[in-house]
Amino acid sequence: MRSVRHYLLTILIALLTLTSFLAAVQSYRQSVARSEQLFDQDLQLLSAAVLANVGAKAPEGLESLAIQLWQSQQLRFASALAPQHRITQTPGFTEQNFAGKRWRVYAHQQDDWWVVVAQPLQQRQSLADEVVIASIYPVLWSLPLQALLIWLVVSRALAPLKRFSAQLASKKANDLTPVQLPAVPEELQQVLNTTNQLLTRLHEAFEREKRFASDVAHELRNPLSTLQINLHNALSAWQQSGQPQGEHSMAQLQQGVERMSQLIEQIMLLNRTNPEVFQAQMQPLDWAGLCREVIAERYPQLEAKQQQIELLGEEQLTVLADPFALKLLISNLVGNACKYTPAGGQLQLKLSRMPNMARLEVEDNGPGMDEKEFERAFDRFYRVGGDRHQSRTPGSGLGLAIVKELVKLHQGRVWLSHSQWATGLKVTVELPL
Repeated sequence: MRSVRHYLLTILIALLTLTSFLAAVQSYRQSVARSEQLFDQDLQLLSAAVLANVGAKAPEGLESLAIQLWQSQQLRFASALAPQHRITQTPGFTEQNFAGKRWRVYAHQQDDWWVVVAQPLQQRQSLADEVVIASIYPVLWSLPLQALLIWLVVSRALAPLKRFSAQLASKKANDLTPVQLPAVPEELQQVLNTTNQLLTRLHEAFEREKRFASDVAHELRNPLSTLQINLHNALSAWQQSGQPQGEHSMAQLQQGVERMSQLIEQIMLLNRTNPEVFQAQMQPLDWAGLCREVIAERYPQLEAKQQQIELLGEEQLTVLADPFALKLLISNLVGNACKYTPAGGQLQLKLSRMPNMARLEVEDNGPGMDEKEFERAFDRFYRVGGDRHQSRTPGSGLGLAIVKELVKLHQGRVWLSHSQWATGLKVTVELPL
């Protein structure tokens, strides 16, 4: 869709140019016709003056005209441009050819005197053009000025719309307050009211969603915690009673409760890290330092599976990011790699500096995934193979979805590829420096 300003300017200037052109053409025609009348009147007056001054000295300043004065059939006077034969035998206005030119001729008879006055048509046309052009030029030269005035008027008229657009563009993702504009035109008032109503409805919807998520988390966490405690106590009592045949079922039930608890936590994290509602506190952070911190926190989990992990590349790499979000991003990547890599496996983190970007690569020698699954892996609740994932590790399918939201929050990029080992997955994250 074209700009309204450009559309109005184009239409108004085109209409102005067209009307000015038509007016100029009409003015030219009328001016030429009027000049022809004036020139003819001059010839009539000149012929009358010649007859009134028969016998007197010929007037001066008429070198461009052809004048003949006849008495009966005898030529009494002829100007320098006039031939010796009678130019015309017809009284009134005619057009004749002589002396290599086309002439406008006027003949007038009084008694036995006959006066003929002729003027070159080319001269008449040149004089008429000079007069017409002198009157049209100011109109043509004024067109740019009129176009400038139209531009200023249109710009001023569209200024409220520009301010309205600027206020909407400057709003943050979590700012759903009504737009306030001074001196709103009647045509824009309805758009402003509708937009503010939409913002109000969006604000109410977001508030309902946050309250719902908070209520769900609160209502589910407490009974799950109680259920976990009771399951643990029941499993201990079952073992003490000497009935080991039920331990497997109780263990499965306990794993299911733990998985549900983790799922709720992941859903809450996903909702909290949504760029539309998350209020990021951007500040310079040492990405390498955060990686070391996350590795230290995850070390018990890594040691339990006897996995080896190393951090390579830049020892200090500063990025502009939110502390909570960036640490959660690293924690999710390391946690996923640890979870899906079998015991005794290898994990590697590598930091590097790119032009205007900082890169983190997290790879492992776990089972990995097919290239066809790379894009879908970022979808919410998607797991390769579903609950029958080849790693046999329970999961919610939200880890990479959270990573994607966090990368989007920092205006970066994330993608998957195969790791450097025979099997495994590599996750690459790039954030602006």
